[in-house]
Amino acid sequence: MELYCHEVTVRFLERAVVPPYEGSMIRGAFGRAFKESCCPFPHEGGYCPLGEKCPYGYVFETSPPEGMRDFSKNQQMPRPYVFEPPEGTRLEYAPGERMRFGFTVVGRAADYMPYFIYAFSRMGEMGVGRKRARYSLERIVARNPFSGECEEVFDGEVARNRRLPVTWEDAAREAERLEGERVRVEFLTPTQVRFRGEVAAGAPPFAALAQALLIRIPMLSAVHCGRLWREDFRARVERARAVRTVRDEAAWVSFRRYSSFRKRQEPLEGVVGGAEYAGPLQEFLPLLCMGQLTHAGRHAVFGLGRYRVLAA
Repeated sequence: MELYCHEVTVRFLERAVVPPYEGSMIRGAFGRAFKESCCPFPHEGGYCPLGEKCPYGYVFETSPPEGMRDFSKNQQMPRPYVFEPPEGTRLEYAPGERMRFGFTVVGRAADYMPYFIYAFSRMGEMGVGRKRARYSLERIVARNPFSGECEEVFDGEVARNRRLPVTWEDAAREAERLEGERVRVEFLTPTQVRFRGEVAAGAPPFAALAQALLIRIPMLSAVHCGRLWREDFRARVERARAVRTVRDEAAWVSFRRYSSFRKRQEPLEGVVGGAEYAGPLQEFLPLLCMGQLTHAGRHAVFGLGRYRVLAA
């Protein structure tokens, strides 16, 4: 499995008024700009007539690959990208101020990076936020958050074909820094995971977090990297129940976004804050490390489900 992480920097040309959760604004504007940039047959609702032959169809209306039809009957296919909105809560930017956000793509979606760069530029021309504030796309940097390596992909004028894949081996090496039987997980954006039909109002039980990652990461790997995981996931989730929540500092938060596709307001909600887990964690540490980049739970493409793992 390969992930490609990027930091995108834009500079506002006029005053921008943004929602309390900027991830919804960024994802919405990106969808409009990306569709305009590459969709030859604009359509409302349904699926793209070109399917995955069209970049928009693949990225936004992902279909299961051949041989995975049964695997996906009750699952929506995970999209091959994740946004990481700016940390903190801002309501506006002055002209000249910069906004930075993360953009991670999975597997073969990295082939569409030129389209993504153009879409980010078009977002600036079309404007974002309540007042459709324009911005200039200043820089995009590829980075490996585990090794610290960086490569400039776009300097404001020239795009470069440079990639820094983040692999499972990178996550395993990162996990070695977390040796022990206790970790702290800081939920940075609203995180909502369901376990046995319930959603916790505080920090999710560790088994719930492990289950969410054991659904999301193998599906991303299979759909976008062509690699199937073959293991007994149920047995692994059962083992995760031995890990206890020993500190819960998380609280439920809720934002609302307007869905132009469904023509209605929709909630973006989940828990934020810290939690500490203790128990037989060793086999789950690489999974936890990789999940920092894929996010966990609902609405990951909007940036929800982002967390940070630290030694406790």
